Amino acid sequence: MFRSLGIMGLASALLLVAACASTTPPAATIRSSALTAPADLQLLCASEAATRLSVAASGVLPIASRPGAAGGTFEVDVKLPSGQALCVIDDKGTIVSVAKVS
Repeated sequence: MFRSLGIMGLASALLLVAACASTTPPAATIRSSALTAPADLQLLCASEAATRLSVAASGVLPIASRPGAAGGTFEVDVKLPSGQALCVIDDKGTIVSVAKVS
């Protein structure tokens, strides 16, 4: 009987701890589509940067993005095998520019 009470007490304690734990990430870690370029546009920028800068596509990745200075555009930072590039793309997927920055 004492063993079953101990197991029930442990189960109750675990449920209490689980009830206090939050599964929602903090607001600072939630991405807003208004603040970053959609993933497909970021990947399109990476692909176009590899083509225009003549580097192996396997070493090119989008690493950050933000709204562009011109409305309806995004600036995408792209990691190259050596250095970085900046790609500007509009919200319809048209590449505005690609330039190596370092």
